[in-house]
Amino acid sequence: MLTAAEAVYAEQGVDVSLNEIARRANTGNATLYRHFPTREELLAEVYTGHLERYCALAEEAARADDPVAALRDCVTATCALQATNRGLADLLASLRPLSPRVEELRDRHYRAIATVFERAVGTGLVRADASPADLAVLLIANAGLVHRTVEDAPRASARLVALWLAGLVTDEVVVEVPPAPTDSEIRRVLHG
Repeated sequence: MLTAAEAVYAEQGVDVSLNEIARRANTGNATLYRHFPTREELLAEVYTGHLERYCALAEEAARADDPVAALRDCVTATCALQATNRGLADLLASLRPLSPRVEELRDRHYRAIATVFERAVGTGLVRADASPADLAVLLIANAGLVHRTVEDAPRASARLVALWLAGLVTDEVVVEVPPAPTDSEIRRVLHG
C-alpha cells in the first residue's frame, strides 16, 4: 500500500483520492482505512523519510564552510526534490499538520535553514533582508510550477531557483540561469 501511495502522490499530488490509492494498491478501501484511518496518517508514513532527508540537507548546509554556496546548494537540491515528486512539492509548500513527527521535522528544518540564511547574510554577499520566509515563498511557487509544468518541471524549477538566487545575492556572486522555456513549452503549460 505504501509503495502505491507514494507513486500516486508523486504523480498526482497529496490531494489525490484515497480510493485511487487503494485501487493502485490492488486492495479495498476498508483495508487502506484499517491501516491508515486518516489521510494525514498515510501522508506522514509515506513522507517522513523524505522529510528527514530534507532536514539533513539543511543541517549539512548550516555546517558548511561556504555559507553562500551552502544556501545555493541546499535550495537547489530541495527544489529539485520537489520537481520530481508532486506530493513532496505539495507537502513542502504546505502547513498542513500531519503528525507530531512531521511537525518535529519541520521545526528542525526551520532551525537549520534559519542558520543557513543567517550565515549567508553574514558574508555580505546575500541581501541583508533575506530570511527563511523567502524560502517558504519559493517552495510555494515551485510547487505551483511543478503542478503546471509536469514533464518540464525539473528544467522550469531549475530556472525559477536560479532567478530567485540571483535576486537574493549581491552583484559579486554570479548565478548561472538556465535558458528560458521555449514558446512550445509555454503553450503546453498554458493549454495543457
